[in-house]
Amino acid sequence: MNDLRIHPLHEGTSAYATACFLSREKNMDGAELRRFAERLMHSLSASSIKRGAKVIGHIKAYIEHQEGFLHAHTVGEPGDITVDGRDGGPVGRFKLVVNSIIFGLPEEAVKDAADEAIRETSALFGLVREPAGLSRE
Repeated sequence: MNDLRIHPLHEGTSAYATACFLSREKNMDGAELRRFAERLMHSLSASSIKRGAKVIGHIKAYIEHQEGFLHAHTVGEPGDITVDGRDGGPVGRFKLVVNSIIFGLPEEAVKDAADEAIRETSALFGLVREPAGLSRE
């Protein structure tokens, strides 16, 4: 029989995942895309802590495009942000997938923190979030 109760070590932990397409007219080179990924990790951590997170379990983002792939992750400290992958050529559109595991916040607050960070970081880089359902994959 499966015990579906939350393990005591994980009580108070919430997770949230989202995916979207971001784009802009002027292409981003690999260095700028890496700066976007790093800034997003920092913003996600700060947004979660601002809402009362006790511990950043793990925040990761995947940036996928025809030319390459980046993976960014953090456990909450600015010095612990890592961005790896294959840059590829300049791109004007990419898919962003974000997963957050946060201790000390309800799921809705984790969602709000992620959505705020994506919105604010995208604006800093002049990116627009494409409406859901309009995928051109």
